Amino acid sequence: MGIRFNNYARKIGRKGNYDWYEWKVFVDEKPEILDRIKQVQYLLHRTFPNPTRVSEDNKSKFVLESSGWGSFTIYITVRYKDGTDEEVEYFLDLNKEWPR
Repeated sequence: MGIRFNNYARKIGRKGNYDWYEWKVFVDEKPEILDRIKQVQYLLHRTFPNPTRVSEDNKSKFVLESSGWGSFTIYITVRYKDGTDEEVEYFLDLNKEWPR
């Protein structure tokens, strides 16, 4: 299907030698596609505590919110209500500004 994801990020300060960002990743699709999804599993970089995160919140577009200092590829499994899965890779871009 080629489901689309998007993200927002904003700098929230510094930790040690790194700029630190708050960010969110979400399914960027229309409500009729969101309604077909049961859950979204995000596999973050191995340096995150609990790198496997799951969202079952359709109303938030299956958002994942976190923070960190660098961009990386997120490996995503979309689980549909019909029992099928879709594997997606999404590159977290810390330059995508939060909407106003």
